[in-house]
Amino acid sequence: MKKLNFHRLAQCVAIFFGLTGAALAEPVEIVGTLRSANGVPLSGQISIFQDVPQLIATHHTVDKTGSFKISSDSRGGLVIHGSATRYASMEKVIPSGSTGVVRVDLALPPARDLQGRVIDSLGSGVPGAAVRIRYHEPDKPVRRVSFDDVEEQRTDGDGRFLLRDVGIGVPLVVDVLAPDYVPTSSRQIRLAAREGKVDEIVVSLEKQGASVVVQVLDKEDQAVGDAGVTLLADPAGLVASDRGSWLHPRAFRQRGVTSQLGNVRFRGVPTGRIIVRVKTADSVAEQRAVVSEGQELRVTLRIL
Repeated sequence: MKKLNFHRLAQCVAIFFGLTGAALAEPVEIVGTLRSANGVPLSGQISIFQDVPQLIATHHTVDKTGSFKISSDSRGGLVIHGSATRYASMEKVIPSGSTGVVRVDLALPPARDLQGRVIDSLGSGVPGAAVRIRYHEPDKPVRRVSFDDVEEQRTDGDGRFLLRDVGIGVPLVVDVLAPDYVPTSSRQIRLAAREGKVDEIVVSLEKQGASVVVQVLDKEDQAVGDAGVTLLADPAGLVASDRGSWLHPRAFRQRGVTSQLGNVRFRGVPTGRIIVRVKTADSVAEQRAVVSEGQELRVTLRIL
């Protein structure tokens, strides 16, 4: 009886399921330092993001020596994100297929705080709006600043916000996703390396989104509760310059669960074509429509 070659067997299984060699383990040891731009060791955090087989994030504490050694797997490529208090974050990419020891030294640039206010067309503050910094660095990987803080940053009751550790000297915008409004961004700014008063910016919301109320019924016209409903808006409304945002795509793909009355409401839906869809173990029901600014649309989906 022949002895099984388990490595060869794993390759065959991978090929059978349509996977490539990238699906096999590609162990890598990441060794490096976390320092300021002028070489001072920093205590902070290294986060590693991997998109295979799904987005996985691991976080590693760096002590005051600024040195780290992390074992990982480079399948699909890795994004190494370094952060420290009072410094702007930085990222480097490890290509898929890298193995052995890979050196990653991160020199974090200095940072400032940025405060601001989100207002409506009447100049009133808009509470509960999600805000994020988006840097404009075409030659670098996108900084995953949405992971710098555990909690979502939202405006207070007067529409005000404070974003800490924003990079100096780099073009950036503030992305805003407010209830009942389509996504928007501030004008592009660049913070100067000066001390004193905290920089401030005002973001004005111009366009209201549509509101879509979906009711899900069964074949006997009874309300279906706890049903997952997805709303998809035409991404043509998301201009190319906004596609790097971590906030804006949320308005174009929304998900909700029906109440016991079979209803779920989607707010701030971008104008244009939409699809609403409910999927169960037995069937899929969907409806297409077109919505306009400020409209409230009611949709009924029947599942068999």
